[in-house]
Amino acid sequence: MKKKRIFAGLLAGAVLTAGLAGCGSTPSSSTAPSGSAAASGATGVVEVTIPSYKTGENVGAVFFEPQVERFNQAYEGKYHITLESVPQDTFLDQMKMLAQQGELPVLVQSGDVDWLTNVVYPNGLAYDLSGWLDEHPDLKARLLPDGLAFCTDDSGAVYSMPLATVRPTGFFWNSALWDTQEDLSAMTMDQFITAMGDQKIAFSTAENGWVAALFLTAAIADEEGGIDWLQAGVENRITDFSEPAFVNAIATLQQMLQNNAAPNSIGATYADAANSFMSNQAALIANGPWMSSDFAETNSANWSNGFNGADVRAALFPGQVGIANTATYGEWFISANAAPEEIELALAFLEFINSPEELEAYLLAEGGDAPGLTYSDGFKEEQGKTQVLADLAADTTADTVFVPCILDVIPSSVANSDFGMLLPSLADGTFTPEDFAQRMTQAATEATAE
Repeated sequence: MKKKRIFAGLLAGAVLTAGLAGCGSTPSSSTAPSGSAAASGATGVVEVTIPSYKTGENVGAVFFEPQVERFNQAYEGKYHITLESVPQDTFLDQMKMLAQQGELPVLVQSGDVDWLTNVVYPNGLAYDLSGWLDEHPDLKARLLPDGLAFCTDDSGAVYSMPLATVRPTGFFWNSALWDTQEDLSAMTMDQFITAMGDQKIAFSTAENGWVAALFLTAAIADEEGGIDWLQAGVENRITDFSEPAFVNAIATLQQMLQNNAAPNSIGATYADAANSFMSNQAALIANGPWMSSDFAETNSANWSNGFNGADVRAALFPGQVGIANTATYGEWFISANAAPEEIELALAFLEFINSPEELEAYLLAEGGDAPGLTYSDGFKEEQGKTQVLADLAADTTADTVFVPCILDVIPSSVANSDFGMLLPSLADGTFTPEDFAQRMTQAATEATAE
């Protein structure tokens, strides 16, 4: 068993139960305008309305709406947040419009790098969190070091709240089909492929080729210079794919597509790949910890051909690689133009959602790891009830290397279209790895020239 890295901040197990208590509640709907706030003269309660896409049927609402209600309960009589539902596909456009009108809500839910870097920060729209973080050293110690460094500018200001959690993507395997006892993440990629033999992988190549992209990312990280190449793409998007680490990794992906792809992988969407895995047509699939809920008995209606979610195990990729971008802006920033009492509410909310009990509740609900947090006994007991989450947590150690997915470090149009469109020609041998790299470079060059 690998020893998990321990940080300061011992927690009491009983707190977790209290933190989960409000999970059935839902914030009331609102007709207030975006970003509105008021302090009631009668009660002194500071009330704000926050636009959010994590509402209603959005998958993020399952955890976020009850979390806001828990905040309201914790600060009853002092602060109150109401959520205004905004569709996710129009959310960023609405935030940009509100910014142009000088009407940003006090808490803004956005991690869009280009908008933050080119508009929000240069125009002084975000509140500097650096002083507040220094005044809360325990909270600051829970934040991801890479994220804190990324969010800190040359002057020392911190305009985006860094993340405390990471949800590293690895892969799942069906132990009923492949009963390996080896430490898969300790292998090299070549050793992993050898150990895998003729086991089938549920690939997706349609849409953005998500599952193929994950295995490709892991293969790049296994190559000399590959980790640095991927990490450098976070700030400067990759447009030249002649890098040997990429070409060699494409050769590895081609080998897997030709020898280990599950039936119907070529042209498969992610949903097709997931169905292939959960119908015993493939022994492996790559995805993030959020997929753990698919393996719960409550979702057994989606299983077929004798598949049993209890047989699924999880690991990070060979070389102790977890796919996650830790050097990134966080989910929230505070509007610099908000009233002082609104900013106090916003800071209280950021402190609340990054409290030990709320971080633990989040990890149990959505998976992942909080490297700066010492987990309570109650959390570890609950996490252990979901085998794949326990597997990934055990694999996430001080030696884990986090790398961004290849799709996150290339031009978005190439990631969303060209990459998946080129994969079938790689799989059938029409393209050599060098051909594939050349086509990617061409597509990226054209995308950035527009």
